[in-house]
Amino acid sequence: MRFKCFTCGAEFDNIEQLAGHKRQHQASPKGPYGVTCLGCGRGIPIGPEKANYSGQLTCSHCRRTMTVVIEDGEVAVARLG
Repeated sequence: MRFKCFTCGAEFDNIEQLAGHKRQHQASPKGPYGVTCLGCGRGIPIGPEKANYSGQLTCSHCRRTMTVVIEDGEVAVARLG
C-alpha cells in the first residue's frame, strides 16, 4: 500500500516514511518571519520589513498587545502589554 502526503503529494511505501516526511513539514515555519502571541498562542505573521523591529505588536486574533524586540527575524524579547 502506498501512502501519500496531502501537503506536497509525495508518495511513500510505508507509514513510518510518511510520518518522518510529515515532521519536515511541521518543522518548517509558515513564513520567514512570525511571532507567537503570548495571549492566545496563535501565530502573528510579520513581513520582512519588521525583521529588525522594536515596539508594540497587536495580535489579529485576540487583539492583545505585546511589546516585542525582533532582531534578524528572530524574537529576542516578547511580553504582554
